[in-house]
Amino acid sequence: NPATFLHAYTCLPLANATRQAASAILQDVADSGVLFAILMCKHKVISLVGAQKASLHPDDILLLSNFVMSSESFRTSESFSPICLPRYNPLAFLHAYVHFLDVDTYLMLLTTSSDAFYHLKDCRIRIETVLLKSNILSEVQRSLLDGGIQVEDLHVAPLPRSGPSPHQVQQILQTDSPERPREPFVGIGGPAGLWHFIYRSIYLDQYVSTEFSPPLNNHQQQKR
Repeated sequence: NPATFLHAYTCLPLANATRQAASAILQDVADSGVLFAILMCKHKVISLVGAQKASLHPDDILLLSNFVMSSESFRTSESFSPICLPRYNPLAFLHAYVHFLDVDTYLMLLTTSSDAFYHLKDCRIRIETVLLKSNILSEVQRSLLDGGIQVEDLHVAPLPRSGPSPHQVQQILQTDSPERPREPFVGIGGPAGLWHFIYRSIYLDQYVSTEFSPPLNNHQQQKR
């Protein structure tokens, strides 16, 4: 997981309106005394909202997602568990309410109170109702099925203003010829031979990356 060495998190690709709708209902519960409300799909963030002046470090988000995804017990019933987030406060515990909304999507509500289970349960019911009525969970599953960014889908940079060289013209004619159907960059990466990229924003503590595709088929090639 690149989040480990990038100290950043990544978001599930969604339409802006869909993400805004999810954030709005999370903000409502954050205003009711919840310290952090996090909606995630596997290891990707859908929406993250915190109480005023509260911030969650990407390392703590990774810890939370690993904590939830590594245990099957969270999938069978709603859970309320103490957890230490070292980047937030290494000397104290928060209490995490965890509930899976479907096979891959789960909600985490964090609080400082050990007696907040029923309040967080009510918050979860409110959130789940809105997510279902707004078809947000359906959009999440659609995004998951579509997969992430592929290098083959990246746009080729435009040619320089000075005009293409004769060799470039020949390549364009060969590629765009109606007699010759276009072929994807299978096995050679994307435009200009790009195989993979990761971009990290230092301002947002987020990263975006392409999915691995041929020729990076196995773990050894991906690690290289």
